[in-house]
Amino acid sequence: MGLLGFFNVYALRVSFSVAIVAMTRKLNVTTENGTIIEKEQEFDWDSEEQGWILSSFFYGYFCTQLFGGILAARFGGHVVFGIGIGGSSVLMMLSPLAAKLGMYPLMIARIIIGLFEFQGVVYPSVQDVYSRWAPIYERTTMSGFVHSGSHLGTFGSFLLSGLFAQYLGWDSIFYVFGGFGFVWFIVWMVYIKRDPESDPRISPEEKLYIQSNLEDSRDKKSLRPPWKAIFTSSAVYALITANFCDTWTNYTFLTQIPTFLNDILKFNLGTTGILAAAPYLVFICLAAVASPLSDFLRSRKILSTQNVRKSGIAIGFLLSGAFLVIMSNSSDATTIIVFLILAVGVTAFSRTSFFTNPLDFAPNYASIIMGVSNTFGTLPGIVTPTLAGFIVRNGTQDEWKIVFYISTGFCILGTVIYAMFAKGSVQEWAKSGKIPPATQSEAR
Repeated sequence: MGLLGFFNVYALRVSFSVAIVAMTRKLNVTTENGTIIEKEQEFDWDSEEQGWILSSFFYGYFCTQLFGGILAARFGGHVVFGIGIGGSSVLMMLSPLAAKLGMYPLMIARIIIGLFEFQGVVYPSVQDVYSRWAPIYERTTMSGFVHSGSHLGTFGSFLLSGLFAQYLGWDSIFYVFGGFGFVWFIVWMVYIKRDPESDPRISPEEKLYIQSNLEDSRDKKSLRPPWKAIFTSSAVYALITANFCDTWTNYTFLTQIPTFLNDILKFNLGTTGILAAAPYLVFICLAAVASPLSDFLRSRKILSTQNVRKSGIAIGFLLSGAFLVIMSNSSDATTIIVFLILAVGVTAFSRTSFFTNPLDFAPNYASIIMGVSNTFGTLPGIVTPTLAGFIVRNGTQDEWKIVFYISTGFCILGTVIYAMFAKGSVQEWAKSGKIPPATQSEAR
């Protein structure tokens, strides 16, 4: 259910990137006498306006990250996670109506999808679920499996959205994915519980196993977040940097791949959707390897948790950056497609590393720390579509090269900062709501 939840999160988010191409595309129409004329697109938005629309979702998403972490710690991550996705799904189905009212009503709807129905709280809230359900040496595997749903959602929405737009009309994209998300919400709220103690269907053996393999079984509602320690911890800033750099590249992929393939390779919407989806299928396959491999290396003491996380970040970031450079300098369609697929796929190593890292160094406050991290990590979602809209005015390869070079720079920056400051063990300040005097320096 967690995997399907993240499927919905990204299907609702990514399908709009395909929909806007269909909504603004000019079509050639053949009249009865054989004359071919160019029909005006349904929505006359230029590249800059499309950039503003694509980024509008993240204005609201940015505002609810920390709030979501606090709500999850107080009321339960399972409730916040479910309501966030359910609300997103309902508003997704209302988006075609907003678009027909104009550009600004659509932007408002996208902002509300990011803010009012709390999709911004999804990532922080799931950390609370992990902290109550994930045994210590199964965390990367569990997190990797659940978070692969986001890439399954990206794969599915890219793959199907182009076909929906081509054969059923662009508005079908909103109704299908929004409807699926709403059905998921009902099932989630009925069956998923806050922790093993609250689940009437769990076996006594499983409950005992989970409880005995968590660092701290205290009621997390009783713990006061050590705000000063959180905001002065090098481990937190390493996580923030990795999150920011990853999401810069990731949001560049999510929001720009359909337009990039349309500009450079001139494929139709169906083909563009299939090619845009392919990298995320590779990601899912690599995540299925990277996650259990990380837990194997940790549980067998072959590498420390800290070194496993740093290695994952370096492999994912540096290979992705190298592949982007090769892709952006090629004029061959096959080369572009292959290295685009690889550039997205290898991020499985980095994403499974930093998404699990808060549980390594501060499990009691993982939802709050992920909220802090994702607040900064959301900024690229606001900036990258708008910046790409200003850079790519004519759809040339030289313009797109600038967009991908910027992403490569952030891949390098993230690797360096994370290697210097990341932590893999529970910090003293994270073991209680009050920092012992002897560990004040460690918090810094």
